[in-house]
Amino acid sequence: MSRLATLWVWLVFGFMYLPIAMILLFSLNASDVMAFPLRGFTTEWYGAILADGRLGGGFLTTLLVAFPVAILTTLFGAAAALALTLYPVRGTGLFVAALLMPFLVPRLILAVSQLILFKDAGIDRSLWTVIAGQSIIILPFSTLIIVSVLISIDRRLIEAAADLGASGWSCFRRVVLPLMGNGLLASWVIAFVLSSSEYVLTAFLSGREQPLSVLVASDFRFNLSPSLNALAVLIVLGNIALVVLAESIRRRSGRTN
Repeated sequence: MSRLATLWVWLVFGFMYLPIAMILLFSLNASDVMAFPLRGFTTEWYGAILADGRLGGGFLTTLLVAFPVAILTTLFGAAAALALTLYPVRGTGLFVAALLMPFLVPRLILAVSQLILFKDAGIDRSLWTVIAGQSIIILPFSTLIIVSVLISIDRRLIEAAADLGASGWSCFRRVVLPLMGNGLLASWVIAFVLSSSEYVLTAFLSGREQPLSVLVASDFRFNLSPSLNALAVLIVLGNIALVVLAESIRRRSGRTN
């Protein structure tokens, strides 16, 4: 039975990652037609992507959005995580429900509602509206990551610091903050990955400056170029590297605590 379960798990993972494997295969195909049989091995599509100034500008725009989003969600996520764990507040149930609401509401509805809100408020679409919108939907992820670190902190360390005369702020600054440092870094990395790959909300809220996800989606709709396969492979590899880094940081934080 265990072998059948293991085989089933591998089949599921294979089905999930088969499209990515196909993209990788066609990104190395010498033909500009994405079909079998393959015509040979080439890396020219990767060179074409690196030389594309338009996509390079989209990548820089993505960074201009992802960096502040990661910082904002990590800071607010840390405050929310502290309120849920070490320093609980009144109305925790209502607070959790409001915090997790972006998980329950479809992304399209969130995007449309935020667009209407900004329009009624007289705020033009720009990178600032993208940053604000993405921060709302990514905040729950950051909060949960930091909560997973805070719940593993031994409260006796905080009590010992208080018994030795440390104030509440001193306990937080000298005990809690160093112990949650790896969680903050892991939250920042995950938020950065989620922001850089977000498309639905970004497409609704972005103005003339469009991040890479919007540009790539537009190109895929009208032109299935093998160079876009190469770009997709680079994005996937970069996101995998960041996620692995974040998970290693989180695990190291758990062992340290």
